[in-house]
Amino acid sequence: MELFQAKDHYILQQGERALWCSRRDGGLQLRPATDLLLAWNPICLGLVEGVIGKIQLHSDLPWWLILIRQKALVGKLPGDHEVCKVTKIAVLSLSEMEPQDLELELCKKHHFGINKPEKIVPSPDDSKFLLKTFTHIKSNVSAPNKKKVKESKEKEKLERRLLEELLKMFMDSESFYYSLTYDLTNSVQRQSTGERDPRPLWQKVDDRFFWNKYMIQDLTEIDTRCGLLDSPHYPRFRAD
Repeated sequence: MELFQAKDHYILQQGERALWCSRRDGGLQLRPATDLLLAWNPICLGLVEGVIGKIQLHSDLPWWLILIRQKALVGKLPGDHEVCKVTKIAVLSLSEMEPQDLELELCKKHHFGINKPEKIVPSPDDSKFLLKTFTHIKSNVSAPNKKKVKESKEKEKLERRLLEELLKMFMDSESFYYSLTYDLTNSVQRQSTGERDPRPLWQKVDDRFFWNKYMIQDLTEIDTRCGLLDSPHYPRFRAD
């Protein structure tokens, strides 16, 4: 799955469809892959293995998109269903903040002989505008607003600490498994009894192990309308 950075969106593209993630309000939208031509200066950042979901750590702070950056194949179930373990994740702020080096695998289609993906560089006019705006804001921080600045810094500090814990949880615990084609939350016996259930897989899983259910709520709503989660790269998770 290719990850693109545009001015107003991050775009995850696979096959004929793409998931557009707004950098303004964190909203998600399913669009045709050809709509990439309409994006503002899209730059391929590299490849990701899948989407875990999005999370907002404080109502006053931006949403974060959580992606599978690296996986490890741990085995196969009957029927050739692969089971993978999440070994590394990447987190993207759904805001205008520039992403840090995500250390993604480079996309051979877009990175010919490039060691690292390119960054979007603002035009000189944009840079002057941002500098002017920042200077204006800084010069107008009065005494009453200093309290708000302090509160904002405290929220950002909390957000940073929680993100660090999130990264540590995924990378150090080795407890997050998924399959692109099989329900890992129910036993084989449970799945083999009864008539075929036509519902999407995310509606049939055992919620006790559906640990990222809240994080993919936007995706399940899109799936209700468009069938997004029938596609690969939107994994069926189990946490042990």
